[in-house]
Amino acid sequence: MFVGRDDQLRILDEALQARKGPGVIAQAVVGLGGIGKSELALQYAQTRRHAYDLVWWTRAEDAERIQAGMAGLCRELCRRHGGHAATAAGQTPAEEAAEWALAWLSGTTARWLVVFDNVEDIDDAHRVAGRLGAGHVLLTTRREVGWEELAPTVIRLDTLPHTAAITLLLHLMGPGVAGETEAVGELAHELGGLPLALKQAGAYSALTPGMTVAAYLTLLRTAPLRALSADSRRRASVQAGEDVVARVWAITCDRIGRLDALALRALQVLACYAPDDLPCTVLAGLDGADAPGVADALGLLASYSMISRSPDRQAVSVHPLVQTITLAGLPDEEQAELRRTAAGLLCAALPSNPGNISSWPAYARLLPHARAVLHPGSSGMRAVIEYLASGDYRAATAFQQQRVSALHDTLGPHHPGTLIARANLARWSGDAGDAAGARELFAELVPIVERVSGPEHPETLAARANQATWTGAAGDAAGALDLFAALLPVRERVSGGASQHVGRPGQPRPLDGEGGGSGPGPRSVRGAAADT
Repeated sequence: MFVGRDDQLRILDEALQARKGPGVIAQAVVGLGGIGKSELALQYAQTRRHAYDLVWWTRAEDAERIQAGMAGLCRELCRRHGGHAATAAGQTPAEEAAEWALAWLSGTTARWLVVFDNVEDIDDAHRVAGRLGAGHVLLTTRREVGWEELAPTVIRLDTLPHTAAITLLLHLMGPGVAGETEAVGELAHELGGLPLALKQAGAYSALTPGMTVAAYLTLLRTAPLRALSADSRRRASVQAGEDVVARVWAITCDRIGRLDALALRALQVLACYAPDDLPCTVLAGLDGADAPGVADALGLLASYSMISRSPDRQAVSVHPLVQTITLAGLPDEEQAELRRTAAGLLCAALPSNPGNISSWPAYARLLPHARAVLHPGSSGMRAVIEYLASGDYRAATAFQQQRVSALHDTLGPHHPGTLIARANLARWSGDAGDAAGARELFAELVPIVERVSGPEHPETLAARANQATWTGAAGDAAGALDLFAALLPVRERVSGGASQHVGRPGQPRPLDGEGGGSGPGPRSVRGAAADT
């Protein structure tokens, strides 16, 4: 039910529809978590859908999610076109697909609206929206300032007016509370007009037999503030409105736990993932539960408005504020155990062949969740990076840098797994367009591999060959010639006169234990990588 935002909806409509002129027209909606920013954007998109040829919604917490959203737009446009275009789009790396979508948005005469939901970094949004030449962009964010260059005006949402909050509660609680109007008004005041808290409180009251509004008020006023009382560090991080949601959460979770312990466990695990679009199949086997048990648990959570389900009920989402409060009320060791459980479930859901085109849609969908729960040094993250290295070399390089640091700390600087990870980082840096960076990384790696494995070991020779290859790719042909000239007699002495083909710049072979591309060329470092 959409109430109490008619004025803001009118202002938003006027801001986007009345403004004319060249360039993209952008509008930001600003407010606290749980205040209803996304609901306002959704209402605008629904009521104004006839004014657009295309409406596209994407999560925008960081650059990776924005890129994934734009890649999804590319694939949707190609799907609509049908034929070979849809097949090609499904095989295109995310970075290229996102670039194609941005080019289409910039060049089309179609009327379109793109919603960037929950922007955390203004620069991330500006790098994308600033490139667009026409159309409408709607952004929702908790960031109060800094939008002047992209969106000249902002709409700031406050809590719902008291009468609107009462109307919403009456609608959610049903006709059984018609005689408790005064108590409903008191409850609306207690909840501070925060839509997320109102929605969850209304769902609880409607689903609990014999629950009067007065009884719920008593529960609310005596609810333990578990999410806020752990320590001063957590308390300092809590923003306005979270204390209200925390009290509602405590009441609801106590009841859910009594009805179905698996449902409460599922909510805690869900709090570890990215907020949106987690396939329900990821939770298969949670605490040994079968598929019907997991489905029942998710259905219970959805009925209490603790999660939302996709229209086909194959995926679930959790409001970020609910995630924050769910974890904040738990001891550190319990949070760590939940993240391990979430990581294990996600690893089990990852396809076993990340380099295969047929696996890419699943990896693309699971990527935000992998970023949230997988340790950089884990075998699951290794598979995710291998998927990214199928074409999105910049993202692969960024993830691999984190992996190198993690393996350095856990395995040590001279462990084969660490050396393989460093070699892959160098290679993907070059594939991402930084040939000079790849050259320098291999130059740093060569003396370490030589010290660990010996000057004539195949791993050392492969690392030297890669250094020479990327030196040439960086534009220093004379330097590459000198490096290969110094390497050749050693290679001939070790391997004989017919040395193995060393490949061409930018296409080294995959590394054992780390995964990667499939082009010809020298191995950087060989051996099985150990993961943590």
